[in-house]
Amino acid sequence: MLQTLYLKTVRDRWLGALIGVASLWLVAVFGMWAYAGIGDDAVAFFDEMPEFYSSLIGISGDAGVTGLMMSMMFNFLGPFVVAGIAISMGAAAIAGEEREGTMNVLTTAPRSRSRLFTSKTLAVLSIGVAVNVLAWLGYLGITVMFGESVTGVNVGAATLHVLVVSMLYGAVALAIGAATGQQQLASGIATAFLVVSFLASGLLPMFEGWEDVAKIFPWHYINASAPLTNGVDWGQMAVLLAITVALVLVGWAALIRRDLRSGEGRLPLVARLQEDERVAKVLTMLQGRQSTRGMTGMALSDSRALVAIAGGGMFFMMTVMGPLFNAVSDFVGDFASAFPDSIMAMVGFADYSRPEGWYHGEGLSILAPVAIAVPVIAAGAALAREEQRRTISVLLTSPVSRSTVAWRRAAAMLVVSFAVSALIAAGIALGNWIGGLGMSYANIAATGVLLAGLGAVLGAAAFAAGAFTGVPRIAIGAGTGVAIVGWALTAFAAVNDALEPLAHASPFYYVTWEFPLDNGLYWYQPVVLFGASAVLLALGVAGYRARDLKG
Repeated sequence: MLQTLYLKTVRDRWLGALIGVASLWLVAVFGMWAYAGIGDDAVAFFDEMPEFYSSLIGISGDAGVTGLMMSMMFNFLGPFVVAGIAISMGAAAIAGEEREGTMNVLTTAPRSRSRLFTSKTLAVLSIGVAVNVLAWLGYLGITVMFGESVTGVNVGAATLHVLVVSMLYGAVALAIGAATGQQQLASGIATAFLVVSFLASGLLPMFEGWEDVAKIFPWHYINASAPLTNGVDWGQMAVLLAITVALVLVGWAALIRRDLRSGEGRLPLVARLQEDERVAKVLTMLQGRQSTRGMTGMALSDSRALVAIAGGGMFFMMTVMGPLFNAVSDFVGDFASAFPDSIMAMVGFADYSRPEGWYHGEGLSILAPVAIAVPVIAAGAALAREEQRRTISVLLTSPVSRSTVAWRRAAAMLVVSFAVSALIAAGIALGNWIGGLGMSYANIAATGVLLAGLGAVLGAAAFAAGAFTGVPRIAIGAGTGVAIVGWALTAFAAVNDALEPLAHASPFYYVTWEFPLDNGLYWYQPVVLFGASAVLLALGVAGYRARDLKG
């Protein structure tokens, strides 16, 4: 038996974090493979880049292939993965124990709430540091493995910037979870903040007079001082660390003053607010109900917060991007065309001078997959979570088979995927109408179908892993790993044709490769996506039926 709560938390969380790091290592391997195929042309590509972009990403032609790979890892994918791990751990630290019904066990020990909170926070910090150190060592090792040099690229400094920024996002989730006891609400809000920060940091500098507004978003400081070239900006890091500490203290202050629960329930604040009819419906939608009117309905209720935040947030963003295109259309095409093909390949060679390309590059390539992945992977892992909560025995007392229980959870995951995808497509359609962009509504609908297929595959991967193991963190890690590696395969295949055969194994290939907003869907795309998800779901149900269950 573990002697401390700190060690217990580390034990419970290390595997999922390691899966995330391993996914980043694999992406780095694909990246070096793709860019190594460019060879000496890497320096020429840097010379072709606009001067502002070379300055922005903080690398020069001397960095060569290593610089290309590191700029991608530290300016996009790496921070998303590391911050996602921090958010997951922060949301689960306190609120997760309440949701799983284990808080009553922890608080019966001779341990104060402050000590409980401190142990959990230190565990989150320890795993966050370990994740970044392992990622740093992996990047260096992979670079050497491909015979490249790290001269001119300060990997350690960039790693520290990502660590500090990701811990701030984790602190947001920790504070919300500690204050509310609602894990999904904490995870959803922190993830939405992460996505908005990424979008704002990229778009606001395009508008004269709005450049400084981007500085209020943590993502801005991942590369604001070009750490890959200039090293650590200790002033920026000190400010971010101070904000992180303040958020942690807010969470601690809220935790020691509120009632704790065993099993997710209603917040006292929400109970009071629901007396106001004007907000009762919205709060009920966000929280969900402990309904027993049906297993599928109960599963959907558990996902309402994430669907509302992810889907609703994307609906708003996609709507705004319509009139926003009209505001930037005079220069955004020239802005994007200034980049060499090796960079534009990362967003599928989207033509930013057209609304379809604008939505493809800014929405479908980056934001939409993240918004779909978070709720569907959580829904896919829900079956394993029933075992962790030890509530599966209650479900199985109903006159239904194991297979029925599993299939109903799978059905709920598919509904979540279609719901978020429909909101994204509806946002694009509304933005198209408001902006008078003239995009095909049929192609927008086709895009929504393909996004639903992507979500189905990611959720099915999590479902299958959870069904075979009964361990939610493995389920979430599997779904996240498929998402990370799948995105990387498709992106790097656009850079190096040698990777295209491998890209056919990625679900992202069947969503973005053929530009659905321009061309609609081809028959094989939904067949592959939904066919693959059906196979994964069937395998998961078979594995779930065949093994011994826990709880």
